[in-house]
Amino acid sequence: MNKRETFALLKMISVFYEQFNFDQEKVNLWHDAVKDLTFVDVEENLLKHVRQSPFPPKVSELYISSSVPRIVPNPDETKVILTRHYVPANSEVVQKELANIRKLLGIEREKQDETI
Repeated sequence: MNKRETFALLKMISVFYEQFNFDQEKVNLWHDAVKDLTFVDVEENLLKHVRQSPFPPKVSELYISSSVPRIVPNPDETKVILTRHYVPANSEVVQKELANIRKLLGIEREKQDETI
């Protein structure tokens, strides 16, 4: 981005957010921060931000790449992901941990009930 595009970007932000003011120093600093981006990408990120937030964006919020999709899995996909990585503990470990919990809670069991 060049400085003229940075100025146009800050002007857009001030139109969307009345409380956002800028001067030459802010134009210079923002330009240093976003000069390696294209105006089209930053403008697209600004429009996304405007739809989601009532607050003016910080540079970092406009810097987020629009090419990376933010996908949240649905419940079925989540179940598949969790079961793929789930390895149940063996019986010995389960019994040991249950005994630790009973000890912490002050529960005493007879020897025959240790497997529960």
